[in-house]
Amino acid sequence: MEWYEFDFENIKINFPTEEVFQLDTIVKGVRINQLYTTIGNSTLIVQKLPAENKLNDENLSNLPYDYKSLVEYYDGVIAGVKNSSNAKKVEKKEIKLGELIGYNSIYYDENGNSFSESNSFLVNNSLIIVSVYNLKLEQKEIKEGFFNSLNLDNLGSLKQYTGKSKAYQQGYVFGKLLLYALIGIGLFFLIRTLRKKK
Repeated sequence: MEWYEFDFENIKINFPTEEVFQLDTIVKGVRINQLYTTIGNSTLIVQKLPAENKLNDENLSNLPYDYKSLVEYYDGVIAGVKNSSNAKKVEKKEIKLGELIGYNSIYYDENGNSFSESNSFLVNNSLIIVSVYNLKLEQKEIKEGFFNSLNLDNLGSLKQYTGKSKAYQQGYVFGKLLLYALIGIGLFFLIRTLRKKK
């Protein structure tokens, strides 16, 4: 089988065909960019989407800040996919891509048949998901070749812990409120002093 390398927003991945399509769309305010192809009844997809909606202040980010919050983030992503795809069961396990921690998840229908498998990686505030849908058992080689070809080296520094803890966020907000309160009190006394001089 011949494989073809595609460069997709600095993500390199191989598809077993040259006939690959790109879809760049916005769903419920979230930009989703993907490359996909079909092989028989199966679909191979690589997606890149923002890990959270744009914030004006990165100090209020809810992205993972340690290993535990990274696992919780992946649990949330996997639960969301399970619910939106009406999967009855999901198997998941931690995987690695170089130093990156990701998750492999397999989704099952009500008959216990798997209908989708995905590898997810949170990298530099983006969620990258490589998936196969309706893969037949005899196409296992295609899935493995597709998953194993993922290359994120061109993304630059590969950070997974870019968020802030809840305690940090509360302290940050308290500090901002305290600063505004001090400015307000200072202005109050300045105006009061200026009025007394008149």
